[in-house]
Amino acid sequence: MYIDTPVSFMFLLCILSSGNSQTLSDMKQLYSDILANHQKSLIPNSDFSSPLEITLQFHLMTITQFREVEETLQIAAGISAIWTDGEFSWTPSSYGNAEYVIVPQTTVWTPKLVLLNSVGTLQPLGLGNELSVTINYNGSTTVSFGEVLSSKCSTNIYKFPFDSQTCELQFAAWGVYARDIRLLAVSNSIDLSAFTPNSDWDLVSNIVTYTSTGYSIFKIELTLKRASLYYTVIVICPFILFSILNPLVFLLPVEAGERIGLAMTVLLSYTIFLSMVQTSMPAASNPMSLLLIIMIATILLSGIIAIVTIYITSLYYREESTKMNILLKFIGKKWQRGNRITHVKPMCTDGEKDNMKSKTDIFITWKDVCDGLDNIMMVMTYSATVVLVCAYFITISV
Repeated sequence: MYIDTPVSFMFLLCILSSGNSQTLSDMKQLYSDILANHQKSLIPNSDFSSPLEITLQFHLMTITQFREVEETLQIAAGISAIWTDGEFSWTPSSYGNAEYVIVPQTTVWTPKLVLLNSVGTLQPLGLGNELSVTINYNGSTTVSFGEVLSSKCSTNIYKFPFDSQTCELQFAAWGVYARDIRLLAVSNSIDLSAFTPNSDWDLVSNIVTYTSTGYSIFKIELTLKRASLYYTVIVICPFILFSILNPLVFLLPVEAGERIGLAMTVLLSYTIFLSMVQTSMPAASNPMSLLLIIMIATILLSGIIAIVTIYITSLYYREESTKMNILLKFIGKKWQRGNRITHVKPMCTDGEKDNMKSKTDIFITWKDVCDGLDNIMMVMTYSATVVLVCAYFITISV
């Protein structure tokens, strides 16, 4: 049997459209009926012996910025709130099969959610915005808030720049106790379907919890890890370079006259570099950044190098007739860089023998002492540098 295809298609379309044929008149009538006796100032709880349960879903859009100095986290996020209002129920067939209606927030009751640990003014989410509320025929009501939220977040920069920060956002229905409203969570994690990553911070994990002691509080815990590549290139690499360069002062010959100048230049450069790094760290932190501690220790080591360099230079130009103590003689003898010892073999005559005995005396010059001190200081300063650098990387890896 042959069936006209266009006619069949139109017939099928009419059947499908008949299931959703509400008109503007139907929606107006529905709007008037459900709001006729609604009191938006009252909590829409059909049984006040138990709290009204509001289920929340947190949608994270992006991490706008995290300010370590101010200890402030700023994010763009949305919160969807779902609850059941017994007054808002109808039979869809009575209104052209309309299963839901969208009304302005100002016409119905909505929860006044507040970010408790906000750095700004405590005010309900969506205040001043024209939000819409979706009401389903079974009484299920949904409203979605969208905000740029700024919350207080205590920082721990001990492992900077390889640190992770954990921030918590706490929401509550302001002024309403847990016996009247109970906040629940859709799941134990947030919605990241519309999330845009941040270039400075990576979102490592998130946890959603809620409590109902006194006030019902909805908590979001975000764990952020710093993108450390920039700081590795700008801070860590120059720090290691300074640490390697500093002890090389003791390789320069004293005669060159540049030892003290190089030592002071490295010390001043290190001090300026530290002041630049400090601007990216919180002014007050407990505990203090381990990198900052290591850098301060390295500056102290650089200062010691400058002082010892001046002392060695003064020894180098001493008169050979100046008396030398046993310790300096030992250093000049055991730690000299090259063979600079002068051997003198005086002749001695024995009155009873005709043969001659030779006795070798070793004379240590001030240049030999300076040579030995250079070797000792280079070994000690490089050892201290290796210990400091290794201690830092071992600690941050734990």
